[in-house]
Amino acid sequence: MLVPDLGEDLARAAAMLERAMLSLRAAERRGTELPGPLAAGAALGALRRLWRAVAPTQGGSAAGRLYGAGGRVEHLPLRLVDIDPVDVVTLSAAAAVLGAGHAPVGAALPPDGPPAGDLAAAAARFSGLLDLADTAESIVLRERLAAAGPGADVTLTPAQEAAYRHTADRLHTMWPRP
Repeated sequence: MLVPDLGEDLARAAAMLERAMLSLRAAERRGTELPGPLAAGAALGALRRLWRAVAPTQGGSAAGRLYGAGGRVEHLPLRLVDIDPVDVVTLSAAAAVLGAGHAPVGAALPPDGPPAGDLAAAAARFSGLLDLADTAESIVLRERLAAAGPGADVTLTPAQEAAYRHTADRLHTMWPRP
C-alpha cells in the first residue's frame, strides 16, 4: 500500500487509539462484554500490527524524498508498506462499533480521553488510508517507488507527477492536513 509520510499525525492517532483499546481490553477482563472487533483485543492487535508496518515510514526516521518533474518541487513523500488486509478490515469494523454508541463501550473508555466519536473518526481515517482502492495512478506510483527501492530519493516524470497529484488528493480526503 501507498502511505503518506504524515510526520507525527499517525503516531498520535495510533497512540490515542491504543490507549482507548487498552482500557476496553481491561474492562473486558473485568467482565464487560464488548461487541465484535473490540472483543478479545482483536482491534488492539490489528492496530498494533498496522502501526508496526507503518511507523518506519513516518517522520524524520523515514528516508527518501519525493520530487516533482524536474526535481524543483518536493512533495509529501509516499511510502510503500506491506499490511494484512484483515487488520485493516478489523480496524475499520472497530471504528464502526466505536461510532455506534454502545453504552458498555463508552463506559469502559478512559474518562480523561477523547469521546468514542473522536476515536471512531481516528480509526476510520487510519484504516481508510490503508484501504484505498487501487487506481491506474496509484499503481504507477507504487511501481515507481518499488523500482527505486526503500529510502531512495525519487524524481517523478510529468506523467508520474500527475499520478501523484491524483493519489495525494485521494489520500488527503482520508487524512486532511491542517
